[in-house]
Amino acid sequence: MRWTKIVALAAAGSLSLAACGGGSDKGGGSSDNATSGGGSQTVALDPTAKGPAPAVDGAKTGGTLTVPYNAVPETFDPTRDYYQDTDAIMSQLVTRSLTAYRVGKEGKPVLVPDLAEDLGTQSDGGLTWTFKLKPNMKYSDGSTIKAADFVYSIKRSFDTADYPDGPAANYGFQYYKNFPDPSAEKQADNVYTGPYTGKDANFTTAEAPNDTTLVVHLKKKWPTFPYYAAFPVMSPIPQAKDTKANYGNNPIASGPYMFDSYTVGSELKLKKNPNWDPNSDPVRHQFVDAYDFKFGVDIVPNQTAIIASNGTAATSLNFDGVDSSLISKVSGAGASNADQLVVGPDPCVTYATIDSRSVPLEVRKAYAVAYPIDQLRKATGETTLSFTPATTYGSANIPGFEAYAPVNGLTGKGNGDPAKAKEMLAAAGKTGFKISYYYSNNDPTAVAANSVKKQALTAAGFTVQDVGVSKTDLRKKRNLTDGSVNTGQGPRGWCYDWPANDSVYPQIFTSAAIGASISVGMLKDPALDAQIDAIAVLPIDQQQAKWNTLDKEIAEKYLPAVPLDYGRANLLFGKQVHNVINDPNRGMPDFAQIWVG
Repeated sequence: MRWTKIVALAAAGSLSLAACGGGSDKGGGSSDNATSGGGSQTVALDPTAKGPAPAVDGAKTGGTLTVPYNAVPETFDPTRDYYQDTDAIMSQLVTRSLTAYRVGKEGKPVLVPDLAEDLGTQSDGGLTWTFKLKPNMKYSDGSTIKAADFVYSIKRSFDTADYPDGPAANYGFQYYKNFPDPSAEKQADNVYTGPYTGKDANFTTAEAPNDTTLVVHLKKKWPTFPYYAAFPVMSPIPQAKDTKANYGNNPIASGPYMFDSYTVGSELKLKKNPNWDPNSDPVRHQFVDAYDFKFGVDIVPNQTAIIASNGTAATSLNFDGVDSSLISKVSGAGASNADQLVVGPDPCVTYATIDSRSVPLEVRKAYAVAYPIDQLRKATGETTLSFTPATTYGSANIPGFEAYAPVNGLTGKGNGDPAKAKEMLAAAGKTGFKISYYYSNNDPTAVAANSVKKQALTAAGFTVQDVGVSKTDLRKKRNLTDGSVNTGQGPRGWCYDWPANDSVYPQIFTSAAIGASISVGMLKDPALDAQIDAIAVLPIDQQQAKWNTLDKEIAEKYLPAVPLDYGRANLLFGKQVHNVINDPNRGMPDFAQIWVG
């Protein structure tokens, strides 16, 4: 999943990443007593969960929750939805999928059935999943949700030309039959290209034998498919309602809220869906009358207003990282507004990537030793509310995560050791090795960070070629895989798509990741690919120990990046906002649990 929130250390190179507590009676909690990042969470499965959602003590109905934040969503199309903010908005409020996450007051997520009656049944050696749907579920227009609508939604996800950046773009070719090959210059004749241009005979991935049964056929085992089934890409879309490129401007609702008005790039307003059935929904409530999401809002004045809680700010919530100038108001001893902040884990890890194709391993080791992590944090204003130091590539939030003693200097902290790095370069015969990267030359924060980074790497014996580009061109430049620069390419980090590492390592460390522009380190090793593939088809409870071992092996043997931060969610809210709970699988508030008043 792609990162929505601006993270200061990542801002040294780019403002976004590729692709989640409890407290007082308001749902708040300071950083001292809220759940913090860096500790393994426990995810449970409850295939028998039924609606309605668990009651919230003291909850009142009515009012509007306003959510102003800094990012600007590109789309709300369920097929393309792959960012933290849009995923939370759509999954928790607008769309229902086969499965969903229920997050309790203590912040522990449980995967439960949503529009399905259970979490699916495997057959055919794990190559087939069957879901029975709850009968008589309705869309916002009153029409009935049918299994054929899920089939159409899956068909739509095959159209990687029109919908190139959703979850299926990452997982479809791995698991779906006849899915377009992202690395092929020309697709094979049997490839299905979606419902607009594809041949129906080429689509064999899903079928609906009746209105309440969905059957999904895979080309290889996918033990975590019920997790994938919680994404909006697996929400139902009736073919008759598909407006193609315009669908994301007003998608049909199956959740408790529906679009009221949407101004692209500026604002989304939601209103209650009168045809949502609370008794069928084990996850969501319909407490507030409306939601008002405002995009592209400046962080500091917005957060200052929310802390003061005057006017609509009293019923507002923000999930951008708390600005360093406001930390003393909401965190630490004597903080006057500590009950207006929840801090908790999120699914993301940030990296400083290194192109393994052109930078030798011994040079990568020297680069890791020289990297000035804490100096960059200081230069960019990053605060400890938004991170804990990372020492691994996988998230510490994954169930079963086990830390290991840092290798190759990957401590996630410190100012770097230029003298030691210079010695390492000399010993490898690589003194003066050229390190190159793109940075934003019209972003003051990025310029300041680049000055720190360049000085530290130069002191370590590298020759630095810093290529300045405009802020608007940076993401495009960073997605290049042509080797034009040798560090900082690909995602600045990765947010797991569900709480299992088959949503991490196969996505960013296999050879296929290069063609998808999501490779961390541009690794292309068939042996590593095979090792990752073998782990990913194991039963869920057998995978994590092997992922832990693989993480250390990648750090020791390949060193494709320097781990920087384990992300932490910052949920800041006005004094009339209640029951704010962090969803650790998104690092976002569980919107459907909030009430105001």
